[in-house]
Amino acid sequence: MKNLKKYWLYLLIIILLFSCNKNANNEKEQMAQDSIVNTVAITSSSQNIVNGNNTNSAVFTFSQLVNEKHDYFTDYYWGLSDGRYLEDQSIQTIDWIGPMTPRVIFHKLDIPTGSVLYQVRLRNDLFYFLYQTETEEKKLYTIGTTFGSEPFDVEFRDNYSRLIRNRNNYIFSAGNRVGEQINNKYPLVGIWGSLPSLTEYRLIDPADCLYYMEIDKEIPDWAVRSGTYLLKQTGENVLETISSFPDGWLKLEIIDERQILLRPLFTLPDDEEGIVGLLTMHRNPIKTSEITEEYPYNH
Repeated sequence: MKNLKKYWLYLLIIILLFSCNKNANNEKEQMAQDSIVNTVAITSSSQNIVNGNNTNSAVFTFSQLVNEKHDYFTDYYWGLSDGRYLEDQSIQTIDWIGPMTPRVIFHKLDIPTGSVLYQVRLRNDLFYFLYQTETEEKKLYTIGTTFGSEPFDVEFRDNYSRLIRNRNNYIFSAGNRVGEQINNKYPLVGIWGSLPSLTEYRLIDPADCLYYMEIDKEIPDWAVRSGTYLLKQTGENVLETISSFPDGWLKLEIIDERQILLRPLFTLPDDEEGIVGLLTMHRNPIKTSEITEEYPYNH
């Protein structure tokens, strides 16, 4: 009788061990399958991003990003980071930490109808915009905050060969024209001054541009300039900059409410250095209106 009980006990132990081992194997197989599925999904998603296809377009659109009640686009700062790993995972990315991190903020474009708009490039470092209204040709108004919000008074001397810009009776910049006058109707057009303040003005048409963005500081090692850019929507989730200067051509691909890809659409001449590579923008969770000294901006 004792031997029979031992027999049944041994049999029960064997059955339990076999069952546990089978469950463990099933779990391992499921984990392996999940890993394959996730790897395929991640690879597919990254490939779609690199190819310019937004896999979230069915559930997320640019119109949602600028929704009046949840304006993720203009109510937040966006931090920039190196996005080249999406195209080549062998690249060692460059990291910017804390205050070193360039950031972007978007604004709605609002200038008077009939204004004359100029895109201005300071050396090869910075873009910004100024405009004249139909009634005040001797004043230049700013777009964005690159050089403050106060207008400039414009004065030409020596038969339009010298330009003086002043603000509140303080001379902000002055310089002679470089080369011939390009446009008699708009004498501001052209190159003025000398290094390190060499500045070029070009006319630009803001048609269909509803927004602009500001990159608040130089992007270390990159060819993408800091400053202000006008934005035109060219696809459901795609924006592109309009620029009179080729190195101002950029493409923004909206991935979702937290991520935007920033892709340069230009090449540099051989005598200029800088990375012409993909950048990513990530939205800060704190609204710009909520950022204070006690609760500072943090990427």
